[in-house]
Amino acid sequence: MQADPLENFYLQFQRFVENNPNVISAARAASQIPESAKAVIILSPYCLHHVFPREWVSKAYRKTIVERPERLLAASMGIAAAITMYPALFNLRSSHTRLGSLSSPHVTKVHGAQWPHSLAKLCKEADGKLAKGEIEVPTNWNAGDIYLSSRTLLALKGSLGAIETGVDSIFKGPSLDHISNRAFVVIRPPGHHCHVSMPSGFCLLNNVHVAIEYAFDHYDVTHVAVLDFDLHHGDGTQDICWKRAGFKPDNESEEDSKIDSNNPYSDFNKRKARFPKVGYFSMHDINSFPTETDFATSEHIKNASTCIMDSHDLNIWNVHLSNWSTDEDFQKLYRSKYRTLFAKADEFFKNAKYEMEIQFENNEETEETNFKPQPKKPFKGLVIISAGFDASEYEQTTMQRHKVNVPTEFYTTFTKDALKLSQMHCKGKVLSVMEGGYSDQAICSGVFAHLIGLQNQDWINEWGSQQVVKEIVRGCKPNWKPYKTKKSSDVIRIWAEEVIRLGRSMIPEFDDVVFKSKEKLLKQKQKEHAALTNDGKFNESMVGATISQRVTRSYAKDRVHRKDTAPVKQENVPFMQMNLSDEDENEDDDYEYDEELNKTFNRTVEDITIDDISRHLETLDLIEQQEDEEEEAQRQKEKSKRSSSRRLQSSNGMYKIPSDKTTNNLRHNNRILSSSQQGQQTQNYDDSDISMMSHVSTMKHSTRSGGRW
Repeated sequence: MQADPLENFYLQFQRFVENNPNVISAARAASQIPESAKAVIILSPYCLHHVFPREWVSKAYRKTIVERPERLLAASMGIAAAITMYPALFNLRSSHTRLGSLSSPHVTKVHGAQWPHSLAKLCKEADGKLAKGEIEVPTNWNAGDIYLSSRTLLALKGSLGAIETGVDSIFKGPSLDHISNRAFVVIRPPGHHCHVSMPSGFCLLNNVHVAIEYAFDHYDVTHVAVLDFDLHHGDGTQDICWKRAGFKPDNESEEDSKIDSNNPYSDFNKRKARFPKVGYFSMHDINSFPTETDFATSEHIKNASTCIMDSHDLNIWNVHLSNWSTDEDFQKLYRSKYRTLFAKADEFFKNAKYEMEIQFENNEETEETNFKPQPKKPFKGLVIISAGFDASEYEQTTMQRHKVNVPTEFYTTFTKDALKLSQMHCKGKVLSVMEGGYSDQAICSGVFAHLIGLQNQDWINEWGSQQVVKEIVRGCKPNWKPYKTKKSSDVIRIWAEEVIRLGRSMIPEFDDVVFKSKEKLLKQKQKEHAALTNDGKFNESMVGATISQRVTRSYAKDRVHRKDTAPVKQENVPFMQMNLSDEDENEDDDYEYDEELNKTFNRTVEDITIDDISRHLETLDLIEQQEDEEEEAQRQKEKSKRSSSRRLQSSNGMYKIPSDKTTNNLRHNNRILSSSQQGQQTQNYDDSDISMMSHVSTMKHSTRSGGRW
């Protein structure tokens, strides 16, 4: 049996629990939380194998390669930060036992049979070309953005396995008792620039569309809203939506064209749209790749500005990022402009529900194609987030060249709005797939904030302060070492080192690919292993346990050890139970201790870790699956209110996504019952700067890294 790759993480987590009495006290409520209230985080160690292979290039050139394995280490820091805040509300899983296939139906239905085959062939041939000092990618690709090796193929298979695991987690779970509503899949390379049969901007396969096909094939998902907040327009994701609508893709081979032979193209290269139906809703910088200033084609600009709803089987809405100066300015911008995406996604789902209901009422027969038969089944929705963090205020300026960005809190707010949309239409099912984000600071802080939002919690501004982010990203250094001395009142540094240890232990392959001095690190790990378990043996009771179970078991263990002794008074400082020096740090000359920030940060952490976890359920809009008769009654009620018009439009362009069900009580059987309807929340939005265009996307090459090629 293969060793558990999360073993080192569990050991570090055990130590974290033992050092933090507040976490132990919260464990009493952890066992009451249903699995559907937890977010699942999927890690794939195989994604580290996609490594820049051209050994002959200069060190300066290597620094321009921003899509690198270290991105997963930075993401792990953000994950660890979120787990320390809500350790009982996340489940961490590794997809190390699962490799997908590039020839699987959910890949070929997106990319055709030819492109995945060609990609695999290029990966296998890459090492031979590299050995000769030759560029391993075709001459018509941007070699400054895309690289390949034989190991890239393993990374792609690992990404596919992680995607499949993520979708499985929210629909069937490891078991029926462990189905979660939300999953975050942490993979690379990203996917939203990859077209039907052409890679672009670091992207080799379109991960989101592959996930959609997998959800359709295995769980009968009929409609998906893709919400994309990456800095760059997901031109590949949008382009594949045109294919789904029945429009013939550019450069489609004759072989791929004949796959759906029972559904031929018309004289205008349009065939009947097939399920699943997908709406694409994106916010991005119109001046960045693939619409980079001085490099953009008119076609790319039109594509990145397309706005069309419920016409020609298309639902696409693009919003362009704007400048802001204060937090108040950004909040106004978000409410008036960016939330437009949720209004349009809401409209997409409403129309879809109506159309599916009409199909059932009319008992319409659906055609069978060479794909899966078109579903004669009820509406089943899913929200997918293309989670790119390169629009972060912490992203490097070389990537964010046009000075538009978002504050860190945005990732929490946007994700919470995505939850509301999903609760209304998809029974809470949300799949988030990592896209861009290239500086350690942007990824760490962005993932941290995104996961807090994925649990419907509020972001605390102190968590995203420069000092906090700076301390966390220290752990992204290959040769990171803990501080030799610390101020006992410097809770930020103490907490950050707990986060770093957890993050660096999540994927064992970090040792091989990212960290330096492997031999030294292995010795250090063995030493820590023995120290963590006291007797040097792995705690077998923790094997296979979820994070919340580990918290509970550590609490029980703590109670057993202390039952015959007097209570021990604990310091009211989180994340520490160690002797620390008050001596000044010599390792960081530019460090300035911020006493007020540390006090505020300490208070926010204490409020969370000692809080009764059941209170979390009061704010999380979980909707239990209704009985068949209740669903039918609700359907009839909505039908009686519906106008005779076939289309449902959002009235007067108003954003209407009510959070109409809340959790008021935690039942003994762990089922969540909804309360009375809450009032709708309505915000005005202004789309005056959004071009209304419906132009078929055709592929043009441009560069993402910014240079000519």
